[in-house]
Amino acid sequence: MKVIKTERIVKTYYDALEEGKVLGRKCTSCGHIEFPPYLACNECGNLDTEWVDLTNTRARILQVLPPLNVFPETEFQQENDGFVAVCIQIENADPYVTSMVHVGKDAYERIHENMENIILKPYIIQGADTKVCSWVDENYVEEPKKEEVKAPEAETAAPAAAENDELTQTIISCTAEAYDVDEASITLATDIREDLSPESMKMIVMLSNIEEELDVVIEIPEAGNLNTIADFVNTVRAKLGISGTVSAEGNAAAGDAPQAAGTGELDDVAKTVISAAADAYDADEASIALTTDIREDLSPESMKMIVMLSNIEEALDVVIDITEAGSLNTIEDFAALVRTKLGE
Repeated sequence: MKVIKTERIVKTYYDALEEGKVLGRKCTSCGHIEFPPYLACNECGNLDTEWVDLTNTRARILQVLPPLNVFPETEFQQENDGFVAVCIQIENADPYVTSMVHVGKDAYERIHENMENIILKPYIIQGADTKVCSWVDENYVEEPKKEEVKAPEAETAAPAAAENDELTQTIISCTAEAYDVDEASITLATDIREDLSPESMKMIVMLSNIEEELDVVIEIPEAGNLNTIADFVNTVRAKLGISGTVSAEGNAAAGDAPQAAGTGELDDVAKTVISAAADAYDADEASIALTTDIREDLSPESMKMIVMLSNIEEALDVVIDITEAGSLNTIEDFAALVRTKLGE
């Protein structure tokens, strides 16, 4: 019996990235390439594979995944000049989903329309804990990094005056009320997610998921009045022009029942809303029912952003949309957007 000597595939792969190399595994029988590397061949089942250097390989784009515009200003995007998720294929390898970086913001349409003409090359970047392999256009040339020039300390005090203006104080007040904190503890640098509540954006994600899947927009004031999954389902059904409602217990109150007759099976609208909630709140879909209360059962913190935006709208007569809120982090971000909307 032939004995196959196993290797520490993951360690070898990441050690190579630290050295600037991108490695895959090549089948000694059929020549199929496994990338990311895997010990066995997924093409013919052969267990005998060997390392192959893919540092200078090229790949083609098979599909560009539509962006989810909930957190467009992520740290990863900022550090890598924008990115899109793409399904790519290296020659003699299976397709896989990865990130294409250095594409600028809002690049989806451009890449989608021209993907057959774009050739990618591996691009090693520093991740949170280790280096990772992303991909860039083969024509991309990295510009030398400029040395950061620190401004004189005396000049940094000037923007602080903005914290004392009426508009900023109003936004701080709205935030303090929504998150139940002392106004004195909030500054322009306060980060909503990190300093106040990382849970607060989950409702925004859920509403964005519903909009993406069902093409139905639930406005922030509306969301503030909804509690159970049934409430959201009924709101979506009404916006889609579907007659009838469903009770929190899952029974049709009138009109078309959202369950198949006699089966208790949910209709597509209810299933999609449950899926949107599960994704946003990182919960098992099986644990979510029409009776599930967003605040009590999933996260009481998730509505605080809704309350904050509602407070701002009431105090300043400025509407911040869901997608806009997803790109804002600090109080300064919110103040800047409100100023723009007010024409200041």
